[in-house]
Amino acid sequence: MKTKSFILTTVFVVLGILNTKAQTVSPAQSGGYLPGIMGVRDYTNPGQDGLFIIDYNIFVNANSYYDGNGNKVNAIEGPLGNTIPLDIDISGYINSLMFVYASPKLPFLGNAQYLFIAAPNYASAKATVGLGELLNGNTVEGGASGFGDLTIAPLTLSWTLDKFDFTGGYLFYAPTGRYETGADDNIGLGYWSHIFQMASYYYPKPDKSTAFMFMPSYEFHGNIKDVNVRPGSRFIMEYGISQYLSEKLEVTLQGGHAWQMGEDSGSDVYWDTSVKDQMSVFGLGIGYWFLPNLYANAKYTESYALKQNLKTNMFQLQIMLIPNVFKKKESGN
Repeated sequence: MKTKSFILTTVFVVLGILNTKAQTVSPAQSGGYLPGIMGVRDYTNPGQDGLFIIDYNIFVNANSYYDGNGNKVNAIEGPLGNTIPLDIDISGYINSLMFVYASPKLPFLGNAQYLFIAAPNYASAKATVGLGELLNGNTVEGGASGFGDLTIAPLTLSWTLDKFDFTGGYLFYAPTGRYETGADDNIGLGYWSHIFQMASYYYPKPDKSTAFMFMPSYEFHGNIKDVNVRPGSRFIMEYGISQYLSEKLEVTLQGGHAWQMGEDSGSDVYWDTSVKDQMSVFGLGIGYWFLPNLYANAKYTESYALKQNLKTNMFQLQIMLIPNVFKKKESGN
């Protein structure tokens, strides 16, 4: 999910009126994958084959920015060296429609199920920045909307045991969203992102009503389109607990951390590459099975422990439909 990078780029474009270099390439290259978006049980073994459709509706708000030292930025230096109060208000929405195909169990892979995932998304964001006396008390606005980068997971395998599930594989973000270096209406990030991840689940009870999730991910990137900049790699750690209070009602608690590991590189990098971004998130959710094939989850997530990142609050509505198509026909039917 590219929510964070999209709104970070938006605010840097707005602030570009103070820095001509911001019109070449933004230093806000914070990767594509955001911890806390996926649900706690989203990577459990599907338990059946066929098609799954999951719709993620993400509403984002941010009103403060934290620098590379982890300090909240309340002011910036003006053209004359004076201090100018900085007032940021950012709102965004992303809809990611995920299609998941799960194969029947494959005996030659230890009864693993193969998963293929494709997720187009639509995004919009609006940023309002107040710069005090520099603009005579007025504000500057920027934003964009449109179809973003495409997410594809061509190779994912999932195993289930009595008390454990393991799901891992490779996914990438293809730069299909609108992007032009220096433009003020970019939707995509302008580069390929590659992610390897492995989710592990532990079920202490036979009915699997309680689930503990632990999932590390590693992300690396290609060069940004039309410039010699390669964003640094990142390591993401996610964890969570899911508890069913009844056969239909679920509550979730989850967290995650993202650390930039490698430095941004390339001849067009003009910022301090020793400054590496980081963020942590914490979320609470409640889910309910309205029908045997229809599930919904509402979740609130907040970020903290930030470096070179926006402080974000997110509300998310996830809807999953199991249409019972593309299933293997049982013998004798």
